[in-house]
Amino acid sequence: MNTTCRLLALLLLLVIAPAMATTTVDIPDRDVDALAATIHHANQSREATTIRLAHGGLYTLVTAADENRELGLPAITGDITILGNDADLRRYSDEDFALIAVADGGKLKLERITLAEGSRGALVNRGVLELDRVRVVDNIAKNVPAIIENYGQLRIFDSEISYNQIAGTQRDAGTVLNYGRLELVRSSIESNWISRRYDSLIAASAVLNLGELKLSKVRVRENTAMPELVETSLGAIINAGNGVYQASTDAGEQRAGRIR
Repeated sequence: MNTTCRLLALLLLLVIAPAMATTTVDIPDRDVDALAATIHHANQSREATTIRLAHGGLYTLVTAADENRELGLPAITGDITILGNDADLRRYSDEDFALIAVADGGKLKLERITLAEGSRGALVNRGVLELDRVRVVDNIAKNVPAIIENYGQLRIFDSEISYNQIAGTQRDAGTVLNYGRLELVRSSIESNWISRRYDSLIAASAVLNLGELKLSKVRVRENTAMPELVETSLGAIINAGNGVYQASTDAGEQRAGRIR
């Protein structure tokens, strides 16, 4: 490439660089209104947005930001990273709603945050979602099939999904329900509890997989599914439909097929 071409390439890069910039917004402790407003603005922006929560902060959701979709915060439609800094995001309300949803076309990364006390589960993903050092704890699934529902692409690293409950589900259900692509790495699914209303339903106390599931060094233990009549529909990790998964450990790899 000659000198003229190199200069033109550099000028072009400088022109497009502002469009590739990332906006960073700091949210004061307990200011849920500012958090919701920032997400709303980020959804309208062409830029990626990084949201930093207060170190060790507490953000309590008292009312649903999206009543139609029963969500505590606005659904993510933009490109957003939330740096939790070990903060808690908790529902504290008589209303029933999930905490966070990623819409089709949306992209969200959550880092170092606790998601707790959602009552329609905690997370619903239809876009691209990444959890890095996230705790999903103490949530309840009322009239929904999972604590975490994935219909898009979901990657979970160094995270914990524990002490959640699904009570009397009327559909096939699991603590984590996967219809898309799901990868869990160095994470744990522990001490979750699930029951079902009809014995013909599938109840997976850890993961119900109908998509593509990959596990690497994942700890699954002490999860409980109520022992109803059809034992073949109970289990920790269950493949249904066309679901397949690959599990890898220090001892090697193994693949699981489908139960039906």
